[in-house]
Amino acid sequence: MNNIDPIIKELLKLHDCVIFPGLGGFVAQYASSSISDDNLTFKPPFKQILFNKNLTNNDGLLANSISKEWGISYEESVEKISSLLFKINNEIKTNKQFSFEGIGVLYEVNGILNFKQQSENLLLESFGLRSINMNDFLIQSSEAKIIPIKSKSDAKQIIKNWSVAAAVIVLLFYSAWIPLKTNLFNRDSDFSYSDLNPFTFSKRGTSQEIKSNLVHKVPLSSDNTVSKSLIKTKKEIKKEIKKPINISSHNKTKSLSYEVIIGSFGEEKNAKNLIKKLRKKSFKARQLPFFKQLFRVSAGKFSNKKNAVEYQKQIKKKLHISSWILIK
Repeated sequence: MNNIDPIIKELLKLHDCVIFPGLGGFVAQYASSSISDDNLTFKPPFKQILFNKNLTNNDGLLANSISKEWGISYEESVEKISSLLFKINNEIKTNKQFSFEGIGVLYEVNGILNFKQQSENLLLESFGLRSINMNDFLIQSSEAKIIPIKSKSDAKQIIKNWSVAAAVIVLLFYSAWIPLKTNLFNRDSDFSYSDLNPFTFSKRGTSQEIKSNLVHKVPLSSDNTVSKSLIKTKKEIKKEIKKPINISSHNKTKSLSYEVIIGSFGEEKNAKNLIKKLRKKSFKARQLPFFKQLFRVSAGKFSNKKNAVEYQKQIKKKLHISSWILIK
């Protein structure tokens, strides 16, 4: 590895042309972002490196950079470049190529010197950007689960099995209930087939017993008490109807007034002087109550905003004074 390779690489990041004296010049061209032929890979903008064998004159860029990097004089760096040029030419004659690490390869074909770029992206504006493959963003569709559909014969078989199970449960219930709740196996007792019905209920009492209980528990009121209560309720209803209902109107519409204010002053004497001038010119001016540290002068009061606006126009025409409307 030649120590000059990283120096040339860094210079190509900052400059568009780096000349190797006696050999040729590395020319950098801007290449915009591109997409591959299969439309799957996007490449960011980059610097395309070309080689021009005709640019051989020493412009001092490479020699000065070597001098600073290695800490030697400019003359010594020129000698280093010359000795390295001799080695490069010998290797091209022998192996037909010479590699600049991180930049590319110089190779000879039929006596013509060519260059193949083999570098990373040297464009500083594209630092951190990489090629994007669309296959990385493809979403794999999940396979749908296949649910087998049961045939009608299977459904009928399931219904048949449930019917048999229900019948067996009913038989087991009766076999356990009959000996416990009836006198079927007792010869001495009276037995009736209606006792086999589990949904019958025993009689708890006769109609005479129910009637007697009702008679004792519910006392009947006399006719006099009923009529008295009815008369009382009628009187109370009449009294409630006779009471007058007072409807008071709380929300009364308030009439607005429009004051044409022609001046506001911090001192009362200025307000009074303006009133005198206006009255001399036949304006009915007056002073309004002191408000927010100001003495306001009204040129007129109106109950209609339209009239107040017209009055403003007259003041503007005669006195050339602006005014504003105070709504009260």
